[in-house]
Amino acid sequence: MAIFNRYFTVLFRLKTKWISILLIIQTVASFAMSFFNFNNGHVYINRTIFSNFFTLWLTIFVVSAWLFTGIFYLTTCFQNERVSKSQTWRLVPIDDKKLYFDNILSSFGALLFFVILEIICTLILGVVTFTFDSQFHTVIIEMFTDIGRHLQQVDLEIMFNFFGAIMMAILCAFFGYFIISFLNYSSRALLDFLPQALSKAYFRVIAVFVIILVAWLAIKANDIGLQIISFPFRFMMGETTGTNDDLALALILMLVINLLFWFLDTILFSKFFEAREGK
Repeated sequence: MAIFNRYFTVLFRLKTKWISILLIIQTVASFAMSFFNFNNGHVYINRTIFSNFFTLWLTIFVVSAWLFTGIFYLTTCFQNERVSKSQTWRLVPIDDKKLYFDNILSSFGALLFFVILEIICTLILGVVTFTFDSQFHTVIIEMFTDIGRHLQQVDLEIMFNFFGAIMMAILCAFFGYFIISFLNYSSRALLDFLPQALSKAYFRVIAVFVIILVAWLAIKANDIGLQIISFPFRFMMGETTGTNDDLALALILMLVINLLFWFLDTILFSKFFEAREGK
């Protein structure tokens, strides 16, 4: 367990070292978009926003948070695969299955840390806006008054929906990590079984073709299974009724799908996926 925690810490630091740069870029970019107008290649000072400058800055910062969170998530996905194919990491004194889980868990921990920092930055900017913008001040007070009244009507169904939505977001984040690793490991495993004389480009074409063929056969072989597996995704797209039972079923199925891909990834990673020296 001590070795697991040590490598988790190292991987977590590796994946969070760019967080400060991303936050600085987000803050500066949202400030510039609030303070300046960009028109026909020219930059103008937005003189109409001084009365509600901080509110506009806060709004743009919150909207851009979704974009930067997505960018950071994709960055951790890329780092996952870099660690997996690194000969240095595969030589560390830890079981391959534990290394894989350490890699995925550290990525999620880094993503959670980034989200927490986004919330903290938003709260700080919100306090500044609350202090200097009288209109925003009034709106926030009225909003919290309404929230206080509605909290008295909160029941178990609302709480279940709230925490269920959080759990769905967490499971979706893990699903993204698992499916990307699965595509990477399975394609590499297929390539390793092909004749070495073929070119790398030919390798990739055949691997993609085989993966598509296997996926097509699986879909044709079991339409009922496909409907079951796709339920959580159809639920997130609003194609189901959206009841509590639907949410509970979606969470259970998403958990099962994650466990399935985790199991497949650990087998592929430890048995069929070999790290290669980077060139």
